[in-house]
Amino acid sequence: MELAYTLSGGAPIIKRFQIGVTNNNSGVPYTVPAGGTAGVVIGTTTGATDLVGVSVEPPGTYNTAQQAGNADPETTVALIINPDAVWRALMSGGATENTALALQAVTTAATDGLSVTTGAEWSSPTFDEGHLWGYDGANAKIARKITSVSSTAATLTVALPNDTAVGDNFLRCPYTPMQTVTVQLTTNLTQADASIAVGTGAPYRVVELVLNDQSLDGRTNSFVLFASNSHALNLA
Repeated sequence: MELAYTLSGGAPIIKRFQIGVTNNNSGVPYTVPAGGTAGVVIGTTTGATDLVGVSVEPPGTYNTAQQAGNADPETTVALIINPDAVWRALMSGGATENTALALQAVTTAATDGLSVTTGAEWSSPTFDEGHLWGYDGANAKIARKITSVSSTAATLTVALPNDTAVGDNFLRCPYTPMQTVTVQLTTNLTQADASIAVGTGAPYRVVELVLNDQSLDGRTNSFVLFASNSHALNLA
């Protein structure tokens, strides 16, 4: 993931910290270390309590022993530490980075625009309180919040402007701006796993969504933007 902006409009503040674990990726979250740990540690797919920041470079290998030639064994990582930072993460269709979002093909047409019925499961994992949007067809580019689900359909409160037709394709994600307070990351912690149930993940509040249709390859080019719900510098 990468910095989108700060809510204050200010420039990112970058500080260096001793690492307490090896990680060779940039754009991953680091958290406050536990007692007895040498330095900041990476978060997990579902954990980012006491977030320190997100890395802007791969930090290298964590060393503890003296090095050849008396080189300093300390290894540091540069983190953006702004507590009001908003992060932009590509939506992945699974735990593996760069998995395309799954198409949800309409199997039963709707003439009121208030439901999208497909052959896929919508309730397990649940997408209730998430979003869907048109990938192609008459409702391409149109997004709506999902307000209830069944085993085969998503129900909307605000109607789509056009009827759905059999064969139309939609995409979906488990996020609604400002309401969603968790985002689950992919295995390497650089993208967002959009295939999981609403309410699952690490403590991030969703700020906005970038939902693209077929014309912009929305299956591999849609994004969730979020801020930390549990930043180490959000001091009471």
